Amino acid sequence: MFRNPQYLWLLLVLIPIFLFEFFYRSKHKARLPYTRIDVLKSVYKRSSLWQFLPFALRILAIVCIILALARPRDARKKTEVTGKGIDIVVALDVSGSMQAVDLKPTNRLEAAKKVALNFLNKRHNDKIGLVTFSDFAFTSCPLTLDYTLLSQIVKDVQIDESAQGTAIGLGLATAVGRLRDSDGKSKVIILLTDGRNNAGDIGPGEAAELAATYGIKVYPIGVGKEGLVDYPYRNFFGKTSYQKVDIPIDMETLNDIAKTTGTTVARRAQSTQELEQIFSRIDKLEKTEYKIKNYYEYKEKFWIFLGLAFLLMVLEFILRIPLKIYLP
Repeated sequence: MFRNPQYLWLLLVLIPIFLFEFFYRSKHKARLPYTRIDVLKSVYKRSSLWQFLPFALRILAIVCIILALARPRDARKKTEVTGKGIDIVVALDVSGSMQAVDLKPTNRLEAAKKVALNFLNKRHNDKIGLVTFSDFAFTSCPLTLDYTLLSQIVKDVQIDESAQGTAIGLGLATAVGRLRDSDGKSKVIILLTDGRNNAGDIGPGEAAELAATYGIKVYPIGVGKEGLVDYPYRNFFGKTSYQKVDIPIDMETLNDIAKTTGTTVARRAQSTQELEQIFSRIDKLEKTEYKIKNYYEYKEKFWIFLGLAFLLMVLEFILRIPLKIYLP
């Protein structure tokens, strides 16, 4: 790429002129100021390359100077992303009931993790965090743009086997705490649980009111099938067996949370596919507005041609001294 490509027209003008002058003078050579012409002819015959080489070097030097004037440079395309993203916290239930094996690939928790990771891969320019809760709530990852780190944290999430209950209100309140001071264009909590609130000092209703106060939208999702589902337990011999259990999900409370925070209604996912559809719907509803600006960074190359032109002219001068040839 050239910054001043108009100078390249000089190649079409000057080079033919120099060539014409060279061949014209070759036919009308002046006498050489040398007393031993017979010796000179024996060393440098008329057809010798040495007679043409100095002129060729001069032509190449002129070409390099013209190319330098045209300002050759490398252009590297850069992309700048600007805009305000959405701040999102995923509040994930890790209580013992999430071990139920009614969702693929293995249980409810692994299904939620898989779908959440796919959701992360679709987001750009959004700060996303993770809160996990059982009978207590923990901020597993604060709001971050480092999706690689966040993805690894999500993959490492495990069931809290020591938990004695599910603190939905506390988990939601903790997520609100991560978002209340954020400066995102929009603030969103995706709440995934499969049980009822039976632990913690803060109820789901109080936490929902708190979210609404800070303009935070909550998308509650009930994870798991209705009725009896297979639940793992260790038998007398230490092996894993399964028994049918009923794990009721308090969809009424989740619906109240949705209405309070402006997302209308909670959703229930009775399969991994349904869970993916719910996340896809949230992804479409909470679109990030950002602008992509393309620009170029240039690296100048003209100095290479200037240096080459200088070397060619020096070489031409050196060759002319012993030859004593008068060329245009």
